[in-house]
Formats: sequence, C-alpha cells, structure tokens
Amino acid sequence: MKKVIISLLMVAIALMVTACGTQPKLPDSSNNKQGENETGGDTLAEIKEKGEITIGLDDTLPPMEYRNDKNELVGFDIDFAEALAKEIGVKVKFVPSAWDGIIPGLDAKRFDMILSSMNVTDERKKKVDFVEYFGVGQILAVKTGNPLNIKSVDDLKGKTVGVQLGSTGETAANSISGLKEVKKYDLTTDVFNDMGLGRVEAAVVGEMIGRYYMATKPGEFEVVGEAFQVQPMGIAVRKNDTQLREALEKAVQTVEDNGTLSKISEKWFETDITKK
Repeated sequence: MKKVIISLLMVAIALMVTACGTQPKLPDSSNNKQGENETGGDTLAEIKEKGEITIGLDDTLPPMEYRNDKNELVGFDIDFAEALAKEIGVKVKFVPSAWDGIIPGLDAKRFDMILSSMNVTDERKKKVDFVEYFGVGQILAVKTGNPLNIKSVDDLKGKTVGVQLGSTGETAANSISGLKEVKKYDLTTDVFNDMGLGRVEAAVVGEMIGRYYMATKPGEFEVVGEAFQVQPMGIAVRKNDTQLREALEKAVQTVEDNGTLSKISEKWFETDITKK
C-alpha cells in the first residue's frame, strides 16, 4: 500500500513540474501584426473596416479650415481631405483640436491623421511621419501703410512680434535675433487683432493665412518682403503607420495628377499656389 501511495505522489509531482515548466510562448511584438498595431501600423485596415477616417485639425485657420456663418467647417484643407478620402474609399470625420495639442492628440489616437497646413520640420519628424505636398513659407504682416517701414526680418530688431502658439510662425520668430518680444497667442485672429490695436508691431504667419487676412480685411494689413523659411507642408500620421502613409501618398499623387488639387487651390486663392 505504501508503495502505491509513493508511486502516486511521484506521478503527481512529475505532473506539477511539467505544468510549471511549460510556459506559453509570448508573441514577439517586434515582428508580428500585434506589434504593428501597437505602433499604429494597421490603422488603414481599421479605417477601411469602419468606412471612415478621422482627421485632426485646428478649425480657426481661414482659409485653410474654419467655421463659416452657418458654423459649417470649410476651407482648402477640408476640400483636400475630402478628395483624399474619396481616393481611399472612405468618409471623413473632422476632429477639431487646439494647435499646441494636436500632435499629442494624434499619439493618443484621438484621430487617424493630421491635415491642417502643418509645415514639415525636423523637430516634428521626430514625433510623426509625414506625407509631404507643396511648400509655403512664413511672411511678415504689418499695419497698412507700414508706419514703421519694416521691409524684412532685418528690420524687426527691437520690435514686438506676434505669433500663434505652437506654429511654425513661432519657430521662425524665435530664430530672429534682436526682437524685443515674441508674443504668443492661441489663435491667429488674436495676433491680427492685437496688431490692429498696436500691441504688436508685426506678425509672423504662414503665407496663405496671412494673405487671406489681408484680402478679407482690406486696408488694415499688408504683407512686406518675401516669404522666408519655405518648407513643405505635410499630412502627419503616427510613427511607423506605414500602410496608411503609403495609401495617402498614392491619394495625394492622384489628386495632383488629375487636377483636383489645382481646382481646390483656385477656389480658395484664385490662383494655383500648388505650382509655386
């Protein structure tokens, strides 16, 4: 009897050792699709499955993206995004975001991509991947008549300059030596309002936005000098989101080749700025 009990105990111990020693193989997140999902690599499949792509943007940047009198979201980037979504075969959902939090919003997966006239910079390339399209620069805007005779960035020494917080205008202004102060605002409209009130002596803004304000407020502001720090603009996607980036690259090329992008430009700027 004792021999039987000892034998049973030995069998039980052997089974326990086998169970403890056999561990399920963990998935290698660096070399499979589960790992790709963790870096946003399968976003395109998710977009096509739900039939919708979500786009983060700052809806206070006319004529690129803004609210009209009916509170409808309109602008160059809106039409551009719709054209790209059509090529991919999905609908668009726009997700407004404050500009200084738009890249963190992409990382947090509040939206699938950013299309908001974002300039491609080395600093941003560290955080996101880009699909590049045509380039634009920064301009200097001043009160009409240019009372301080500002002709270029060289004339800004000792001056107070207004910029939108988190924009490439802010980056450009910070690179100009000898400024008295760089005043930062949440909205581009606030920059122009304060310039009208004499609180800033010049504004550094993206060319398209600056020229739009000059056209919509004739007699109040003017652009001086030439555009500077010209950089390509880009659609931002999460790092390593390869399939979505490649699909967007193909869509951008298509709307450029078939003339759709030129028509959108002529609608909003009365000229084809994409060919500059």
